[in-house]
Amino acid sequence: MVCAAVAALGLVLMPLDPAVARWAGGLRQSGDLWQELRAFQQYGQGGSIVLGVVLIWLLDPARRRRLLDWGAAALVVWAVVFPMKTLIGRPRPRLNDPYGFLWPWGTWDFGGDVGQRHAWEVGAGISSDLWSMPSSHAAFAAVMSVFLIALYPRLRWFGVFIVGLVGAGRVLFGAHYLSDVLIGAALAWLLATLAVGGFWGVRGLDWVWLRLVDRKASPAWPHTVAVERARRAG
Repeated sequence: MVCAAVAALGLVLMPLDPAVARWAGGLRQSGDLWQELRAFQQYGQGGSIVLGVVLIWLLDPARRRRLLDWGAAALVVWAVVFPMKTLIGRPRPRLNDPYGFLWPWGTWDFGGDVGQRHAWEVGAGISSDLWSMPSSHAAFAAVMSVFLIALYPRLRWFGVFIVGLVGAGRVLFGAHYLSDVLIGAALAWLLATLAVGGFWGVRGLDWVWLRLVDRKASPAWPHTVAVERARRAG
């Protein structure tokens, strides 16, 4: 319900996108605080994922198998978010056309050697200029927070806060509109909750192992679920 409400809020606030983008573009982005905020944009991306995996692997060995669930959640979110970005085809704020949704049939004129391009023409010189909605940075930040909260419930409010910080930064730095980050975060939070809560990564490895390696092996996910429940109860 919360995820649906946040996504709906993104749609409701869409008329404010141009005004918020203009306000953000007028800010003087200098100083250490802005540098820190820029660095936080990578939460949920490559380096922070490596750091999180290493810390869990070394400090919480009993949870190592659960890293598969993080991977499964990230894969599912990518499989949903990336096609959405290319099919919706919303120009980023720097192109100054907040309601110029291209959808699969529309094109954007980049001029020069690039010319008219659809948003789904990956690698055709459009970079990510037409992939504003939903925000993948906000989405993968949500994935990381959902996973960490599932393992360590005391991080709940930190996890929520950091996703909000990433989303705010994407707007302030002109990479996305407000509605982009709200919809991206809400969608990813829902999908990641399903994947992590359903042990999709652990179950997926069991499925592959039992069919391709050892048909007589015992699946690992029931034990993993039992251990998690015992830790929460304790």
